[in-house]
Amino acid sequence: MLTMVFASTTVYESSLRTTLTSTTTVTSTLDLTKTLTDAYLSHIGAIESQNATALAAQYETNATLLYASQGGVFPSFLDGSVNGVANITRFYEGSLQENENYSYQYVSCLTCITLKVPFAVANETISVTVSSNEKAGNVTSDLVFYGATSGFYVQGVGLSNTAAYAMGFNISYILQGDRWLISTESQAYIYVDKCFTTHLSPGGSIFYCPGPYR
Repeated sequence: MLTMVFASTTVYESSLRTTLTSTTTVTSTLDLTKTLTDAYLSHIGAIESQNATALAAQYETNATLLYASQGGVFPSFLDGSVNGVANITRFYEGSLQENENYSYQYVSCLTCITLKVPFAVANETISVTVSSNEKAGNVTSDLVFYGATSGFYVQGVGLSNTAAYAMGFNISYILQGDRWLISTESQAYIYVDKCFTTHLSPGGSIFYCPGPYR
């Protein structure tokens, strides 16, 4: 709720001075929790389609993106951070740049996800909070991206053509006008399962990968 107080007006009547204060109350029509949730879901949707342009547009100009692999799931050179929309765009485009120390920068581990685009999301838990001044928000989540791959053969087991990638997100947003933009995001790559048999719960919210190979 936004309260605006306008300039006071002095009224003279019968030698008595009375001061009148005009107060107008305006109630915002935005449901900030819902719009923040929608912004997050749009972010995940852009990752599923690997749309670098759409992803870059979801960050404020000086945003920071941090990414890390847990438990040695992915190569250690994929741990790092990028700052600014231009560098974040390169991150999502998966461009590979070798520096003077023969290490690599701006390598998106989204390019490590060998799922055919667009892939899907399941097993998702989300926590959404909006600050008391309604200018900042935070979304934390855990999820699994899953989908078809080009195939992964394990000796004595067989061919797996489905994989699941577990990830965690911690995203801070700022409200600019009526849009939530990402100011800081942490992505954690937790594990990958190569699935030999799979099934979904009714409604498709839970993905099961029995007999995983990690």
